[in-house]
Amino acid sequence: MTTDKISPPGAWANEMKAAPWAYGQAKDESVENALAVIRGSGLWRQASILSLEIKRLEAEIARLRAVVGS
Repeated sequence: MTTDKISPPGAWANEMKAAPWAYGQAKDESVENALAVIRGSGLWRQASILSLEIKRLEAEIARLRAVVGS
């Protein structure tokens, strides 16, 4: 087994906290993160369209739940 004699104790744990997805763990994927990536690509209009549609769908789901629940 290779031992790292340069890094301070706890360096690996700090590395995992800083970028967990870089070591095979799942990155926290969310709609907001996806929209940020889209905006970061310069597609602001498209991200706004998607954001509005998501909000509309969430409102429709809430309305349907209220109807079914009553």
